[in-house]
Amino acid sequence: MRQNGKTAPSDLQLKIVLHGTRPPLWRRLVMPSDTSLGTLHDAIQVAFGWHGGHLHLFTDEFGRGYGDAARLTDIALGFGHRVGDEDTTALGDVLAAEGARLRYVYDFGEDWEHQITLEKTLPCPVGAERTVRCVGGRRADVPAEGIGGVWGLAEVLKCLDAPAGAEDGPYGELVAELRVAGYDPAAFDRDGITARLARLTPDTVSGTAKPPTGDRGGRGGVRRLTAEDVALCTCGQCRAGDPVEAGVDGPDEDVPVLRPVTLAPQEDLIAAVRGVPLFDAALRLSAWCREGRQVTAGRVLRPALAREAVEELQLWKLADDDSPYAHAVARARALKSLRSAKDVAVLDDPWWLAVDGGLITISGGRARGGETTDFADESLLEFWATTMGDLLEEIGETGVLDGWHGELDELTAEIADSLVGLLYDAPDDTWVDVDDLRAKAREVGANGPEFELFQTLFAASFRELGDELALLGAVEYEPGDGDTPPELALRTLLNAMGGQELGGGSETSSAAPDRSRDDRRGDRMRLTPLGRYGLRAYLMECGVPAPLLGEYAEADAAALLQGLLGYSPEEMRREVEGWLKHRSAADAAVGLLDACAGDGPEAAAKRAVAQLVLADLDGPRALRVLRKAADSDIEGCRQVATATLGERPESEAHMAPAQAEEAGLWLLIDGLSILAGTQESEELTQGFLENWNTAPEALEHRVDDLWRVEHAATAQVLTELGEGLRGVDKRLAKRMRTAANKAHSRQ
Repeated sequence: MRQNGKTAPSDLQLKIVLHGTRPPLWRRLVMPSDTSLGTLHDAIQVAFGWHGGHLHLFTDEFGRGYGDAARLTDIALGFGHRVGDEDTTALGDVLAAEGARLRYVYDFGEDWEHQITLEKTLPCPVGAERTVRCVGGRRADVPAEGIGGVWGLAEVLKCLDAPAGAEDGPYGELVAELRVAGYDPAAFDRDGITARLARLTPDTVSGTAKPPTGDRGGRGGVRRLTAEDVALCTCGQCRAGDPVEAGVDGPDEDVPVLRPVTLAPQEDLIAAVRGVPLFDAALRLSAWCREGRQVTAGRVLRPALAREAVEELQLWKLADDDSPYAHAVARARALKSLRSAKDVAVLDDPWWLAVDGGLITISGGRARGGETTDFADESLLEFWATTMGDLLEEIGETGVLDGWHGELDELTAEIADSLVGLLYDAPDDTWVDVDDLRAKAREVGANGPEFELFQTLFAASFRELGDELALLGAVEYEPGDGDTPPELALRTLLNAMGGQELGGGSETSSAAPDRSRDDRRGDRMRLTPLGRYGLRAYLMECGVPAPLLGEYAEADAAALLQGLLGYSPEEMRREVEGWLKHRSAADAAVGLLDACAGDGPEAAAKRAVAQLVLADLDGPRALRVLRKAADSDIEGCRQVATATLGERPESEAHMAPAQAEEAGLWLLIDGLSILAGTQESEELTQGFLENWNTAPEALEHRVDDLWRVEHAATAQVLTELGEGLRGVDKRLAKRMRTAANKAHSRQ
C-alpha cells in the first residue's frame, strides 16, 4: 500500500523472547511500523516488567547499534561507528521484512538479552487508533532486577519451587517476598500488560533517518569491511571488502539452507496436537481443575487429589508396560501408598506441562484451569511448538541421556543435533534407521575401541531421542528387536574398556551379543507432519533458514532467485512452476532480467539461477523482452539474455553464435566468481570440477580466450584456478596461470 509515493504505515507483529530463559519467557506485541525504536524500548520495558533504570542498546542483523545516543556516547560498544538515534529511527525501517531480527540488551552489567523477530506485517485499518498491544506471551514478568541476569533468575525460580521456609542464600529475602505476594512464574497476564501498554503513545517518525555511519543497509546481504573499518583495524590482516559477522541473531554464513518442505494444513496439525496423549492429558487436567484444586507448597496436587486424578482421568494410560501404574492391582497398591504427587510420573509429566504452559494457574494454594475448548486452536499449536522447542534446547545443552556427565554429555548433544537435522532433511514418510546410519559410518573405515564406543553411544542416543520426541507426537518411533538395550550395551562396553561406569547402576554383567543384522531390525523413526511443523518452527527460531515450498509464489524475482540458491533441481522446478502461475511469461522475464543487474558474488549467484528459469520461458512477448535486454548496455542482464537466446537458434530473436559465445564466457567467469576470494583455492577448484560446463576437458579450447573476458573477477578467477588445478591437470593449470598474467596486464 502506498500513499503520496511513500509506503503506507502498517502494524508489525513482533515476538520478543528473553534469551536464555527456560521455559522461554516471551511476549508478542503489535505496534505501528512508523513508530520509533524508542517506543519499542518503552514497550519492552512495560511488557517484561523492567524498571528502566539501566542503559540499553538495539543491534540489528548487520551489527548496527541504536539507542539513547546521548547516554551511550562514552560507552565502549565495539562498533567502530556511532550509535544511531533510536528516537529518529522507524521500526519498519530496521525490521523491513518478515523474519528480520533485532537484539535488545537491557542493563549492560547483567545483560538481559531480548531477541526480537518480525513475525507478520498486518494492514492498519484506516482511521484506527495508534496503539501498542500485547496479543500473546508466556510466563510472568521478571520478578526483580539486579539478580544476576538470566542465571540469577533461574536460581530465584528454583528457590520458589523449594519447600517454604528454605529462603537461605542471596535470594532468600526476595523469594520470601515473592511468596507473600503470590508470585506465580507461570502466570501470564495479557490483559494487564495490554492495559499498561495502553498508556504509551506511539510516536511517528519519518523513516528517513540514516543508518549509523559505515554500514550498508538492506536485509539479506553480507556486510563487508569498508575502508573506514580497515583504518580502524589493529590486526593488520583485514582488507576492504572482506565479509564480517553480520551482527547478532542472523543466521551464520556457513549454516546450510535446509531443503524446502511442505506443511500439513493447520487444522490437521491442531487435531494432531489434541491427539497426542500427553497433551490430551494436560488439557483434561486443566478442565478437571476448573473449579480449583488444592495444591501443596511444592505446587503439586495433594496426595488424595493426585490419586483421584490418576483414576478419574485414566492418566495411568500414559504408563509404560513396565510401570506399576499400567496394571490395575499394582496401580491400586502404588496409589494407596502414595505420599507425594511428584512420585507419580503419569501425573507429573502432564501436570507440569499444563502449569508451565499456562493451562493451569496456581495462586492462593489452589490450581485453576479451564475447559479443553477454552484454548484457541492457534494458541494450542503454538504451545505445542514451544514445548518441542524447549525439549530440543534442553537436549542441546545437557545431552540426550539422563545421568551421564562430562564429555559424553557434550557428545550425545552433538549426536542428537545431527539426528534432528537428518530427520528434517529426510523426505516425507521416510524412516531414519539407526543401523543404516551406523553402517554408513563403518564405510569410512573407522575402527577400534573408540569407534565402537561412539557407535554404541550413537545407538543409545538414537533410542532416547526417539522416545522423547514420540512422547510429543513429533515422530513415529519403532524400537528394534535387538537382544541388548543400547544403553545397557553402552555401560557394558565402558566397563569392558576399563572406564568409569556412568549413568548409575552397578551391574557388571556382560550383555548378550546381538544377533546378526540380517536377523533383526534396528531402531527407526520418522517425523510426523506435526513434528515437521514443530522442528521447522524451532529451526527458524534458531535462525536456521528452513524454507517452505511455494513461499515465493507471489515474491518478486529478486527474492525468488535468492531463495532458490539452496534448492535441488526438482524443488526448484516446483517452486518456479508456482511462481510462474502468478504472472505472464513476459512479466516474469522482465523481473528476472532486472534482478540480474549488480556486482559481487550475490548478484552472480542470482544470475546463475536466472539462466535456469529463463531457459523455460517461451512466447513471443517473453522473447522480445530477452532480445531488448540482449541489446542493452546493462552488465549482467545483457549476458544472461544473450546466452539464453543463444540456446534457441530456431527463434526469430536468436543471437549470433559469436555473441552467444562471448556471453557464455562472461557468465563462466561470473559463476566462478561466486567462489573466488576464499582463503583456500580448493573450494573454487572443486566448484570448477563439479560443473560439467567447466570440467577441464570441456575448457581445453577456451582457456586462451578467458583472459579477454571483460569481467571484474577475471584475473582473480584465473589466478586461483591456476593454483588450484596444479594437482589435477598441470598442463591446464599452467595455461590458466598464463591467462591470468595476461588478464593482470590488462588491468
